[in-house]
Amino acid sequence: MTDYNSSPVPSGKHNSKPVFLKRVISTGFDVVSLFLLFMVLTYIITQTPLAAEYNRHVENYREIEKTVLQQCEHDLNKARERLSTDQAYRDEMFAANLHGYLLKGLARGIAEAILFLIIPLSDPARGTIGRRLTGIALFDESRQSYARWYQVLGRFVFIFVFESMTLYLWTGILTFLLVPVLRLIMVMLNRKDKTLCDYRTFTMLIEKTSYSSIH
Repeated sequence: MTDYNSSPVPSGKHNSKPVFLKRVISTGFDVVSLFLLFMVLTYIITQTPLAAEYNRHVENYREIEKTVLQQCEHDLNKARERLSTDQAYRDEMFAANLHGYLLKGLARGIAEAILFLIIPLSDPARGTIGRRLTGIALFDESRQSYARWYQVLGRFVFIFVFESMTLYLWTGILTFLLVPVLRLIMVMLNRKDKTLCDYRTFTMLIEKTSYSSIH
């Protein structure tokens, strides 16, 4: 027997997809929230002992730069040419970049865990800040109900590992804009308005007011 809950359903359509503009607004709120929290956490982490190795390597390669510049009588082109073949300088630069990437990865991981794991798990409709503000819910297509906790966890892992950190290697800070844009493009290109993450976790976004659980 099919039983629908008593939630109001606009125009009689159950579990309807949100309009594209709502998705854009929701994504915008989430992107801004993520970026601001990331910047705050990055600053906090760089003030802790976790950043000691990173700071040491930065000081080392800057000292090498200063020494080489003095030896080249402040000729920038000549200094760059010498630094490009200085193995110690290249090693320190690589180490600094690696530690910097790991620190930023930690900051981003904490930020995304708060915004895309902890906050959605605290809401029956699995809403992020943006989805809560725009009335969008995360829906489990197979069970016709709000998404389960393990689907939220799966989305977080997929977003962090395969989208955020992988792309960050190539695009740096632009990842904050690139990932949401790619998601919205994919939404426009498929009939169900689903992202790759939705397909992997068997979820989709719906209008919260159209939600009807089928038992």
